[in-house]
Amino acid sequence: MKSKIKLLIFSFFVFLAPQLSAQLDNNSGAKEKVKLKSVTLNSSKSVKKPTSLKNNATGFKDAYKKEKEKQKKLQAEKAFEKKGIITKVLARKIKFKKFIEKNTIQIPMIDMDIGVFRTKSKKINLFAFDFGKIDGDVITILKNNKPIFENISLLESGKLDIINIPLDLGFNKIEILAVNEGNLRPNTGAFTLFDDFKEEVFSDTWALAKGAKVIAHIIRE
Repeated sequence: MKSKIKLLIFSFFVFLAPQLSAQLDNNSGAKEKVKLKSVTLNSSKSVKKPTSLKNNATGFKDAYKKEKEKQKKLQAEKAFEKKGIITKVLARKIKFKKFIEKNTIQIPMIDMDIGVFRTKSKKINLFAFDFGKIDGDVITILKNNKPIFENISLLESGKLDIINIPLDLGFNKIEILAVNEGNLRPNTGAFTLFDDFKEEVFSDTWALAKGAKVIAHIIRE
């Protein structure tokens, strides 16, 4: 009896041995697969950032810098359009002349010589406007006794035009001639002269009878 039981147990293990071996083989394969997957994950960490992104970042910075410089230049040009046209000194003179114009017409109306100036600028830029009532005052610009800009109507300060007066090497006599006195005497104007370097040369007001002039002598070096 005992021998039969031993025989049955032996047969049972003999029957299970191939299945256990197959299962162990399967488990070994699974471990190998996991190992392979882990290698794939490790290799993905070594991927580097594309260099094109770095180039794009540099391009954005350069474009932003250029746009900023462009805006700065436009702001500077816009600021120059109004720079110094009506200085504090000129504003006080305008206020005083308006008071005189309103209360009396007894204003000396003779030629106004503003002096001699030296510059290396190729031209002088003139800003001129009627500081009194806009009544039709007209001027003509002369250089060395010859008209170069004729019959310019003086407008209000917010509607200025730049008059570019070319300069010859050496001596230049620049004159602002009062063509008429408009509807109200006299011909009233305010002006500022700038050189090519955006520096103010001179600014003042005038009150001219018809035919009278503002005279400037400019020496271009």
